[in-house]
Amino acid sequence: MRLDPSRLGPVYFVTDAGAPASVEAQARAAIAAGVRMIQLRDKDASDGAFERLSRALLALTRAAGATLVINDRARIAVRIGAGGLHVGQGDGDIAAIRAQIGPDMILGLSVEADAQLAAIPADCADYLGTGPLRATATKPDAAQPLGMDGMARLIAAAPLPCVAIGGIALADVASLRRAGAAGIAVVSAVSRAGDMEGAARSLMDAWRRA
Repeated sequence: MRLDPSRLGPVYFVTDAGAPASVEAQARAAIAAGVRMIQLRDKDASDGAFERLSRALLALTRAAGATLVINDRARIAVRIGAGGLHVGQGDGDIAAIRAQIGPDMILGLSVEADAQLAAIPADCADYLGTGPLRATATKPDAAQPLGMDGMARLIAAAPLPCVAIGGIALADVASLRRAGAAGIAVVSAVSRAGDMEGAARSLMDAWRRA
């Protein structure tokens, strides 16, 4: 197996191109708090700008023993030798994406509904990003929020380890762990915090106490 599920948690940080702090500063703060999965996401950056930033984050994550996951841009993920790639339901055939990135790179897939679970081919994805838990400004085109009950049902039905995402706050952590999530993926809960490192550390501490 390419991925030990314990690597997904407690906190999986997704960068926020629109936050006041730079993406590199966000990643440094998350890593300093102990986060070991960092996803670089920027839907609007040119390929050139995205690749330059991805290479900078790759050096940062490797030095810390963390994993850099690239959002959507499979060619860049392969070219820089990223640790992982994360794609959504509209980003292409998951089996074809697996063939493109090879057998060793971690591959995550966003899942928003039970019906999408049955369409996942065997031996392609390594984990699922399940959500959104609730509406979030960082992804205005997200699917209808699941709520905690819907999230728990989706996680229980999933054939792979799940990282819950979408408007997650500190108060949600214990419930999501009890629901069976392998971790929580957060954006603004860290990137928009006055103390980003402290916010990430608090989320990790809440998971461990749950």
